[in-house]
Amino acid sequence: LTGVNSKGKAIMKMTNISFTYPGAPKPQLNNVSVQVSLSSRVACVGVNGAGKSTMIKLLTGELEPNQGSGDVYKHPNCRVAYVAQHAFHHIENHLDKTPNEYIRWRYANGNDREALAKVTSILTPEEEKRLLEPIMGEFTDAEGNIKREKAVIKRLTEGRRQLRNDIEYEVEYIGKPGQHWLKVNKLMEAGWEKVLKQIDEAIAMRATMFARPLTQVNVEKHLEDVGLHREF
Repeated sequence: LTGVNSKGKAIMKMTNISFTYPGAPKPQLNNVSVQVSLSSRVACVGVNGAGKSTMIKLLTGELEPNQGSGDVYKHPNCRVAYVAQHAFHHIENHLDKTPNEYIRWRYANGNDREALAKVTSILTPEEEKRLLEPIMGEFTDAEGNIKREKAVIKRLTEGRRQLRNDIEYEVEYIGKPGQHWLKVNKLMEAGWEKVLKQIDEAIAMRATMFARPLTQVNVEKHLEDVGLHREF
């Protein structure tokens, strides 16, 4: 995985996460911490109702933790596929497709079409309104002088660059032509976290597509690699 030099380093983790289903009298999970690395091979074991599926959904972004709960982290170059316990959750609208066709439909054009429906990827009206608030940035005037002033971000371009100890994303401002970059922490503080997750997913997906194009033959090979029969 690009950017990860140790197989023991956490590429997904959640820390002190609590979650309560709407209307439930008590939390399903309370202060749960878990992490996964490249060397992890994990099986979740427990009685029915213990919260196994809930924990996995929180880790993969299918559910949002309680407000004020801990943090959920995924490395920006990591891509995660979630196969629901009840398979029809994803495929009930694709019964006319073969498994191979469904995989190619879901990941066509470098995006995971099912992931777009994740709760953690959908902006609420309040969050959309917050993205219109001005944010402090640095701009260069005609004389080459750097000025600090607030401006509204029009969009994130999907440009991303790795610095020594940080990550920056390219942004377009309203009324401020030129190329501008902002650090990831500043964007997250301004409410762009969900948009950053979508951009990270798209960048990781495109990188994979260059290495292994999404063709019928490559999907068959991948299925064989994980012990499944190729499709005929």
